[in-house]
Amino acid sequence: MASPCSRSRVGLALPALAFLPSLVLAAPLEKLTIERINAEPALSGTLPSRFQWHPDGKRLTFLRRVGETASLHGLDVTKGGEALLLDGAKLSLPGEKPRPLPLAMATWLPDGHTLLVPAMGDIFTVDVRTGAIRTLVETPETEEYAEASPDGRLVAFVRKGDLYVVEVDNARVTRLTQGGSDTLLNGKLDWVYEEELASRSGQAFLWSPDSKAISYLQLDQARVPTFPIVDFVPVRNEVEWQRYPKAGAPNSIVRLGVVGLEKDGTPGPERLVSFDPDDVYILPQLGWTPDSQQVAFQHLNRAQNELELRLLPVPAAPRAPLGPPRTVLHERSKAWLNSLGPPRFLKDGRRFLWLSERDGFAHLYLCDVAGACRAVTQGAWMVDGRVPFGGSGPGYVLDERSGFLYFTATEKDPRERQLYRTRLDGTGRSRLTREDGTHRTVVSPDGRFYADTWSDVRTPPRAWVTSQDATRRFTLEENANPPILGFERGTLEWLELKAADGTLLYGSLLKPADFDPKHRYPVIVSVYGGPHAQTVTNTWEHVSPRDSLLASRGFLVFKLDNRGMAARGTAFEFPIHRDMGKVELQDQLAGVEHLKSLPFVDPARIGITGWSYGGYMTLYALTNAPGVFKAGVAGAPVTDWKHYDTIYTERYMGTPEGNPKGYETSSPLLKAAALEADLLLIHGASDDNVHVANTLSFVAALVKAGKLYTLQMHPRQLHGFRPKEDRIARDRALLGHFERTLRPGTP
Repeated sequence: MASPCSRSRVGLALPALAFLPSLVLAAPLEKLTIERINAEPALSGTLPSRFQWHPDGKRLTFLRRVGETASLHGLDVTKGGEALLLDGAKLSLPGEKPRPLPLAMATWLPDGHTLLVPAMGDIFTVDVRTGAIRTLVETPETEEYAEASPDGRLVAFVRKGDLYVVEVDNARVTRLTQGGSDTLLNGKLDWVYEEELASRSGQAFLWSPDSKAISYLQLDQARVPTFPIVDFVPVRNEVEWQRYPKAGAPNSIVRLGVVGLEKDGTPGPERLVSFDPDDVYILPQLGWTPDSQQVAFQHLNRAQNELELRLLPVPAAPRAPLGPPRTVLHERSKAWLNSLGPPRFLKDGRRFLWLSERDGFAHLYLCDVAGACRAVTQGAWMVDGRVPFGGSGPGYVLDERSGFLYFTATEKDPRERQLYRTRLDGTGRSRLTREDGTHRTVVSPDGRFYADTWSDVRTPPRAWVTSQDATRRFTLEENANPPILGFERGTLEWLELKAADGTLLYGSLLKPADFDPKHRYPVIVSVYGGPHAQTVTNTWEHVSPRDSLLASRGFLVFKLDNRGMAARGTAFEFPIHRDMGKVELQDQLAGVEHLKSLPFVDPARIGITGWSYGGYMTLYALTNAPGVFKAGVAGAPVTDWKHYDTIYTERYMGTPEGNPKGYETSSPLLKAAALEADLLLIHGASDDNVHVANTLSFVAALVKAGKLYTLQMHPRQLHGFRPKEDRIARDRALLGHFERTLRPGTP
């Protein structure tokens, strides 16, 4: 059998990948149920999490979950032994009703024996040697984003929109900023910044390397429009007013601040830099030069096609005024610029690593403060600079002692992630990981070892620690027999198709386990389609439990990554610019044409479903290609881009005023009368991401056009449904809708 990601001729399916375990005279496998895919234990097994390298650099620490608690373990890479460091079942806070202390957000202090543990809106430390818990901050308010200073003496946090620090030794709290409120946020992001520019982390401050100052963003959101999030369940409905800037509306006014600490621990004044015009973005990924004398920040225009990396001089005296910012380099794009992370300065303070898509793919550059840059990596593939899986910090590691840079990239195949190393001059590049599939790694500070969570579509995720030269490997979790292997799953084929312009598209087709090529099957097209996402990846998660459930009920499940999606470079992403929906649908329809060419596909029984952007794509497909799909299920869909937020929408579409034609042609809402398919709409009534106004506006248009539809609302649910009962109800509705409209099992 060929490698799962080996390539065949365009338009032909690759060999099927069987998911059934190799058994002799095995008993028939059980069929999945909706209840089981939404229940514990996890079908794909439970792996270690929260990978962190200990301050001594010799141990990897991680959490192992047993039942409802997680315990801290450590692996000594010099000896190979794993040890239990903290038993989560024994970590309880004292009181009338003892509460367990969760370790999900725990981080090491530099002393190597103390954990900083933010939990339940308060801040604690735990001495790993004794298991003793100590309260640093405990108040009726919520303390957020606790982060220790590099020297470990102080912990910064945000409370009610202001920055504070607490001394680790004596728990003395000092307030650093004033004026924090619901509308003025210091060190904390507003909703749209957190959602669209910070990978859903609300932290907006960074310690200086010398632990004497903190740089932060201040966001004044008083001018941002408010929208109601209504809880309809109580007799007297409750309303939460959310500040949410829709496309074209005012954003928060952003300022860059620095606050320093005197030798006696008293704070200096808040030193703030304003920007004129104020309708710009300052990215929350801040940086410091190693000498703590300059803050690096990124200034992005509202159109998001011009970015400047600037350095802000910070005098050592905490009361001295800040110097004028200086621009180091510019990035420009004909469409938009993706946010790729802060600069990573070398010890000399003059050079820094910079991730840029200036040549069409995300690559690392070695730049200097004069603005000159030289490529460290290059080619028709991308460096994946995201925060490493299960860990924290940048998506790449530089060991200046050896001169090697470690990074994750798509060089082998865009559907995979492999770990590489190279010298800073770009020579000596080599791939460290060997298994086909997806490796999510956390590299040790000196690059000698890396933790690796690996899977492919045939193999459930496994975790191990490997030496950089591959001579030593320590297994953390083999995960050889997860519960999912006891259920019927089906077989998968990779597909490679061509878009209308000749672009290569990757797809997959999941078939029932008892697939009969003489039978004609209904197909469910499972779509996302939007930027910054991949659905066709060589990972175990590529086939979800719900996909397997649908296959076991007689459906084929088809997925395709269209142009506009991630990991294929800007030429693959940019075709959606100012006209979302059109190119994405063209590519999805190319996939449908391929499906119709297969003798075992019933072209009259093709459905489509997706959530969020996938919900938008579902409605766009049903209203712009009527007659192609017999049925659709749209979850939490955007129905008109005027309803969605500024940062995301304007990045791709511009403003409604500047691109009225694009907003019109991209809107399923304006084409609701064209609907012919059987449609089910699902939405959480408390969705603060894609407001329920999207679905209700579409319903109003359907009513006006005399179109039938089915609507399932989930009170108190956000963009993703957390309670098991809501997830079961959602999946029952989806499965029932397709079983009624596409009738699997019929000739």
